[in-house]
Amino acid sequence: MITDSLEPLLREAAAIAVELRRGLLVEQKKDSSLVTNVDRAIEQFLKPRLLEMTPGAGFYGEEYGHTAGTEAGYWVVDPVDGTSNFAFGQPLWGITAAFLRNGVIESGAIFLPELGEMYLASREGGAFLNGERLADIPGGAIAETELLGNSDSQIHFLGQTPGKMRHIGSFVVESAFVATQRYRALMTGTIRLYDCAAGILLCREAGAEVRYLTGDVFDESRHMGVEPCDPFYMGPRESNFPFGELK
Repeated sequence: MITDSLEPLLREAAAIAVELRRGLLVEQKKDSSLVTNVDRAIEQFLKPRLLEMTPGAGFYGEEYGHTAGTEAGYWVVDPVDGTSNFAFGQPLWGITAAFLRNGVIESGAIFLPELGEMYLASREGGAFLNGERLADIPGGAIAETELLGNSDSQIHFLGQTPGKMRHIGSFVVESAFVATQRYRALMTGTIRLYDCAAGILLCREAGAEVRYLTGDVFDESRHMGVEPCDPFYMGPRESNFPFGELK
């Protein structure tokens, strides 16, 4: 099963990160985000091994570009999500990979090495943390301090959402924290499928809903290219999130 094969690969990738962090090299991209030698090394490690599992599949990684999905499937990989956190010695970063077939996320994994948390999910197969199935996320309202958002969503939607919006700096950490009910919900601004696919599947399998801010159900098949996903919400069903009202 593809999902089971992801755990050892992500653990090996984390070992690469630990080794290379001793001689960390940090650069700034054109969009002002950071990239390190660790980001590049992990993507180079994961890509051939994932494609060996699914010959002929497409691949989209943050650092080395995009090849279109095929009938054999489509991989999306973020080798270090939360690169700024990682570069500054903070523990809130992760490695993530997800596999799509026919435009649907089928398998996903998130590893948070410094927290010792391995998340695995498969479509209609459940969501798991370190081998234990996650409890279902109950429906209902989002209260104060329970909503996560990235910097884009904070800038554009400040004061329009329930409660005070928090920001961790890594979507994979944020989605894992929603799946484990440490936070109630999250919303995004600009984000790409390699950032969010595994987290979306994880939260879906834990009972959350994923919707665009208009209220329409999130459709990953629309985002299998290089353009970012439309902003979306991920959290409890039947919530008080103001779908269709944000400006």
